[in-house]
Amino acid sequence: MIFAFLLPFIAVFIGAGIAFYFKPRTPKGMKLILAFSGSFLLSILILEMLPQVYEAGTKTTGFWVLGGILFQILLEFLSKGAEHGHTHHHSIKFPWLILISLCIHAFLEGMPLGLQPALLWGVSVHKIPIGLVIGALLFQSNATTLLKVVALCLFALMSPLGSYVTSFTDTQFTHSVIEPFVVGILFHISTTILFESTEGHNFNLQKFLTILLGVGIAAIF
Repeated sequence: MIFAFLLPFIAVFIGAGIAFYFKPRTPKGMKLILAFSGSFLLSILILEMLPQVYEAGTKTTGFWVLGGILFQILLEFLSKGAEHGHTHHHSIKFPWLILISLCIHAFLEGMPLGLQPALLWGVSVHKIPIGLVIGALLFQSNATTLLKVVALCLFALMSPLGSYVTSFTDTQFTHSVIEPFVVGILFHISTTILFESTEGHNFNLQKFLTILLGVGIAAIF
């Protein structure tokens, strides 16, 4: 259970640390980081989570998965795509809407982590590019240093908070409602990451090998 609190929290600061080191530039390997995190997360969802949620679920399981996908689509109108490892926000104003939407997203995706070790690793890897994006947005904003640090810590705490709340939730409810809903959210994000990390739909051997690496490691899990 302690890993469900620590890993996502640490991953956010790893991403933010990368953003701080490279500011104001984007790391050259960002697309490869996204390709790996997207393929790793998607593979865990397909190989581990989808079979589990349908085996343990009810007739409404599919609706909860679809609900998660649709919810994430709506949430991205506020986040400007930050969950995918990039954003279209270029203002120096403090990104309140993006921060709020990312906190909601992080809280929800953290809810099943205490019960799903494989998903915990997938989400934690996914946190690194998100931490990089939110870190870059905070560093370029005109907010005070204290506000930036508080905002980053708040976002990093959301997934552990979700795991903590779920520890008091009925296990059957978690398996039948929360898990399929979160699977839908993450399924939309992971597939979008893979689609968006390809420029002009051209074949890229380096990216393809990175995707295979993500799939291979997820298969071992």
